[in-house]
Amino acid sequence: MFIVTSAVKKFFLNKHSVIVGAIGTGKSTLFRLLKNRHKEIDAFKNDLIIPLEEALSFSELSDFTKEYYIGKDERTLYQLLWKFNILSKTAIAISGMPNFPESKSEQTINNFLKESLSTDAYSSIISKVKDLISNANIKFEANIADHPITLEAGIKKPSTNKKKINLEEVQRAISSAVKERGFDKATIIIDKIDRFVAGIEYAIQRNFLTALLEVDDDMASDSHLNLKIFIRYDLFERLNFSNLGYDKVVDNAVILRWSKDETLRFLATRICMALHNAQIANFHNMILATDLSEYGLSFRERFLLNPKIPKILKKVVSKKQKVERDQNLFGKFDKSFITKVFPRKAIHYCASSQQTEEIGIFEFLGGHFIDGNSVCTPRYMLIFLKEVVNNVSSYYEENPDQISELVLVDKDYEWDLFKKKCVYTAYIDAKDIYVKNIGTVDEKWAKQFSNFTSKKGNKTKFDFKWIRANLSDVSEQDSVDFLSFLQVIGYLKISEHHSDIKKRGYELPILYKTAPNHS
Repeated sequence: MFIVTSAVKKFFLNKHSVIVGAIGTGKSTLFRLLKNRHKEIDAFKNDLIIPLEEALSFSELSDFTKEYYIGKDERTLYQLLWKFNILSKTAIAISGMPNFPESKSEQTINNFLKESLSTDAYSSIISKVKDLISNANIKFEANIADHPITLEAGIKKPSTNKKKINLEEVQRAISSAVKERGFDKATIIIDKIDRFVAGIEYAIQRNFLTALLEVDDDMASDSHLNLKIFIRYDLFERLNFSNLGYDKVVDNAVILRWSKDETLRFLATRICMALHNAQIANFHNMILATDLSEYGLSFRERFLLNPKIPKILKKVVSKKQKVERDQNLFGKFDKSFITKVFPRKAIHYCASSQQTEEIGIFEFLGGHFIDGNSVCTPRYMLIFLKEVVNNVSSYYEENPDQISELVLVDKDYEWDLFKKKCVYTAYIDAKDIYVKNIGTVDEKWAKQFSNFTSKKGNKTKFDFKWIRANLSDVSEQDSVDFLSFLQVIGYLKISEHHSDIKKRGYELPILYKTAPNHS
């Protein structure tokens, strides 16, 4: 099931190049959607989609720069590498089409593929360029933001007999070929460039991604080439926007973030679908079981809300001006659908009193699933909902004398289905799953994460000194990097700010704090 949030609606317009989000907010889902099902999206259905999913070694990139780009601005090298890689992948995609090369522009593309050895779609960009210029027979030329860039082996081995690859000419040929083949655009979707790295690699990664944004800006005037760049939110915030301007880059970005209302919509939709699939109630039945008296809906408006009424009949019904509402009608539906099965009160563990108490279900849902990035993702809610179903199923199996009945609560009809203790137990069970899942995000840190969780006990606040004292097999630098990693994945949040990581204070967000079983 795919929920179209306000951010996703912006994405579907195909007017933004950069897609930004914290871990779990849906970047990978949108990438796969474009890669595998773009024809289902109006703004992309006539595009040639080209995935670029190369996980680059930043240490290898650093070595390459030191060897072949001595004394020059590394940013220009990164720009050239990106442009070459983007054009190379697009050229390979076009070369696989019937009767290639069938035009002058495609002949230019064919020559480019041969001269640049780019017919091999599996070699890494660094390996490919290194092999080319190591033979001292290739000179790359590009022009990005009106700045000419060249790369040649002559830095170390001067030669007068070099082939020239002018990337601007290649881009023009590709753009023409895309149009000739009947596509609106070639959309290059770029992912797997934002894996967590630290130290020197992190600095290189930031500069490399900044160069990609600059290439995107340079190529924006080409109506037949389109980039979609998927970047982790915390990394995006730390890029250097001095050349492009922060406002300009942000205006070109879609920020994936689920609001509380959208999270409730996701949960309500899952519940509605489950009741419909179980043949318990459909959407119209649930509307009829909902108190809408505060909205003053007339027969005409109820008629428009009925999903069984054909759209053509709804169109002939004249519109009526309405006064502004404090709560949206669909927001009312979402909350009503949730309380059709969830109790109106939930059990909450108060850390200060070390006791459980009851709070409103929407306060519980709105506040208990926030990670260290201040994000609630649909993944968290889905895991929780599955655990609720499992616990409720076990409850009724162990208590066959109890049944769920439709009862009237404050003018709304609701099922007494999900018991408060079942919901609380499901939340505790879900917490364990959240921790296990996040511990596998990066294999490099899996061992340290396992040691951390085994030693933290009920402690909620941490710092560099605690890491050094309790994770003895982790070096000083790795301790700094590990803290940064825990913050990036949302397992920790900063509680005491300081420019020096060794002097910062960190805290577990509520999502990962231990809560006792309810007795």
